[in-house]
Amino acid sequence: MRRLRPLSSVQIGVEKMSKTDVVYQELRRRILSGELVAGYRLVIDQLSREFGVSAIPVREAIRRLEAESLVDYHPNVGAQVSRIDEDTYEEVLTVLARLEGWATALAAPRLIGEDIERLRAIAAEMDAALERADLPRYGELNRAFHQTIRTRCPNRYLIELIEDSGAKLDRVRFNMFVLVPERARASLQDHYQILQSLIEGAPPLVLERLVEDHQLKTLEAYRQYKRRTPASPVVF
Repeated sequence: MRRLRPLSSVQIGVEKMSKTDVVYQELRRRILSGELVAGYRLVIDQLSREFGVSAIPVREAIRRLEAESLVDYHPNVGAQVSRIDEDTYEEVLTVLARLEGWATALAAPRLIGEDIERLRAIAAEMDAALERADLPRYGELNRAFHQTIRTRCPNRYLIELIEDSGAKLDRVRFNMFVLVPERARASLQDHYQILQSLIEGAPPLVLERLVEDHQLKTLEAYRQYKRRTPASPVVF
């Protein structure tokens, strides 16, 4: 892996990020993208040299990743990129579908014009990403679409549940459309339907079911993928 420049010179906009934040963000990106695979050991001394920092920011970044279930700590082994097996993925996504639908129904009456315009822009970007076959980018935009809606959900605990559950699946969801590219086009149509329903002020129960079904369609697409490739067990 390439050596990063010293973190004291890294800036986002006009504000500097802390060394811990930069290490955390970069390691998280590598895990979600699949660059660091399940079981990969995160060696603090090695990462300290790579990032040009002391062990303290690296250790703190790893703790944050562990809190998100992206990293596991094992005695006598150390920190490793965690694994998500197929059963866990299906169980968590089933719960997440229900929670996401509920959050959308609660958020809908509180969306403002700026939110709708942002959703339009994200949907247009998703369309463009599909046209150029940039499926990882499509996955990122898919997440941003739902996050934009969730920001208006008044139930903070519900949002926390969704984000905690979602963190367990991010590696899968970021790469889902690479595994099952045919789902991406149908998913885009789902997003346009959700957007139109929000604009038209659809009843909360209609929105809840629409979003829940949208999430469960992705799960079904994954199950179909596994039936087509039974000899390839996927552990993320």
